[in-house]
Amino acid sequence: MDKEKVFAIKFSIEDGNIKTQIHSKNINSQEAVGLLEIAKDQILDNIRKGRKEIFKSSKKDE
Repeated sequence: MDKEKVFAIKFSIEDGNIKTQIHSKNINSQEAVGLLEIAKDQILDNIRKGRKEIFKSSKKDE
C-alpha cells in the first residue's frame, strides 16, 4: 500500500499581514514545487476563463 501524501497550505491575512502555514506528509521538495505550479496554473486558467470562483475546495472523502 502506498504511503498517504499530504500537502496543504493555509494563508491567513490579518491587518495587512500574510501568515502562511504549510503542512506536508511524505512530500519531497520537488513534489511540493510541482504541486504549487499546478495550483498556480489552475488559478491562472480560471482567471483567463473569467470565473468568479477561482479557488476550488473539496471534502476529504470526495
